[in-house]
Amino acid sequence: MLHPDKIRFMQRLQQAVVHQHVFYAAGRTDLSGFDRLTKKFADAYGTDLSRQTKHKHRLAGEASSYLHGVRLATRSENGQLSVDWVLLVSAGLGLVTHREQLQDLCDSHSRLKSPDQRHELVHDGKTWSWRMTHRYYNQYVGRIHRIASLPPDRRRQIEIDGVSRDADAEILLDRLYAEPGFRLVRRQVGKLVAELRRDWKRLRPASGPQLSERSFLAYIRFLPDHPVFNGLTLAERREAFRIAFPDQAGTDAVPGRR
Repeated sequence: MLHPDKIRFMQRLQQAVVHQHVFYAAGRTDLSGFDRLTKKFADAYGTDLSRQTKHKHRLAGEASSYLHGVRLATRSENGQLSVDWVLLVSAGLGLVTHREQLQDLCDSHSRLKSPDQRHELVHDGKTWSWRMTHRYYNQYVGRIHRIASLPPDRRRQIEIDGVSRDADAEILLDRLYAEPGFRLVRRQVGKLVAELRRDWKRLRPASGPQLSERSFLAYIRFLPDHPVFNGLTLAERREAFRIAFPDQAGTDAVPGRR
């Protein structure tokens, strides 16, 4: 299935891995290339079979497969939107294990990354979840130390709800609390915010602007599927139709759908 956004894509990958699909192949293509992959993998590996059928195959010792893709904002050389795709495969016998060069998610050297390369899917001994990569996490640590240790002449103040705040620190907090709320990401954000507050107490005067209080980073709720067809979700197609044909507002006649 092709998803319209990164979070749905990451959720579906996590779900598949939780259900024993721990081997994968991945790549980047465009919309037409993903359509061809979808048909090819459905015919060869049964990626379009129901979850119940796939479960029966696994019980019989056969490999089952899922294909997920995410629509990107970048475009390929032919002008089409780019697509990142991941083929997830369970242990077992099957054509897919012979044809595809699969990587093992349990191997720390072949962890599955998010499309922006900022998060990785890992098992922490409890279950599978996404977390920030070491590189991305350390970028936050470096930024925390740089902001907290800025000399007085480089500090920028802003007013939020009538209270003086540090502009750079508030931007950083905004970014931290905008991270996707997967379990391990939430834990990392908590550690980073605690480090920022320690540095602030150690390096900034008590008489100066203090950090704003934030609510905790909420868990990501389950997002329903919004499949992408010909580059657009059904909701986007309806909105485009409404704009193009305002006199037909309310009609269910959406081009390209039956």
